[in-house]
Amino acid sequence: MGFFVLDGKCSQDYGVNLSGSGTWTTPQRNVETAEVPGRNGSLITYVGSWKNVEVEYPAWIARRFDDKWDSFTSWWNAHTDKYYELHDSYHPDYFRMARALTPIEPSVGTLNRSGSFDLRFSCKPQKYLHDGLVKRTLNSEELSYGNEFHLKNPTEFDAYPLIVARMGDTDSQLTICNERDSVICNLRLKHATSHDTYIGNVLTYDAEIHECAASAGSVVRDANDAVVESFENNFKHIVLPAGQEAIIYFWDCDIDIYPRWYMI
Repeated sequence: MGFFVLDGKCSQDYGVNLSGSGTWTTPQRNVETAEVPGRNGSLITYVGSWKNVEVEYPAWIARRFDDKWDSFTSWWNAHTDKYYELHDSYHPDYFRMARALTPIEPSVGTLNRSGSFDLRFSCKPQKYLHDGLVKRTLNSEELSYGNEFHLKNPTEFDAYPLIVARMGDTDSQLTICNERDSVICNLRLKHATSHDTYIGNVLTYDAEIHECAASAGSVVRDANDAVVESFENNFKHIVLPAGQEAIIYFWDCDIDIYPRWYMI
């Protein structure tokens, strides 16, 4: 019997077991088609992205369905508002970012003692590798290259990392180059702006959505004005290129990188 873990909570905590037979669906490329008068066939344009994929688990509660159903559905409905980490026992190498879908329509057994139902998730198309969540610390005191760090992307897809910087009283800068030492992109995090200062803060920058947050103790606030990005060689993101060894240079900072490798 299988299980999933959503937002750190296991389905078996509610007596829910499942099959993984509906979890192998592949996503669809986001393609636009148009009919052109006088031209045979459709004009096809790939817009550079993938659509969400629906993942479905055939599931059941074998005993005490009437006692467990309400608590399970309350927890389920609390995870319909945004994406959460979804792990399951069938795919130990990766996880998805998923949103629970409603309604759930159970088929209930004799005396409400058991019930079966399908659980559906709308998932981002990426299958995130667990190794991509391992923190890489860029600290010149610990690296043999000084302020140079090498990181190989093992996948066929560009990765958009999560970057965490502990800010001092100077700006921090990170430059990503390819194997030939040609600059791909730069990220500068300013310790102060015209509106505020981030000295002593931790800045967390998400390269996938181009958003930055500052935290000082338990206080978290927007810090997008601290970010300066620049791109070269046709890249439009802070990126770790597919299949390449990135050479990362950094100055005046203590940085953690979570590369977030993924497959489709």
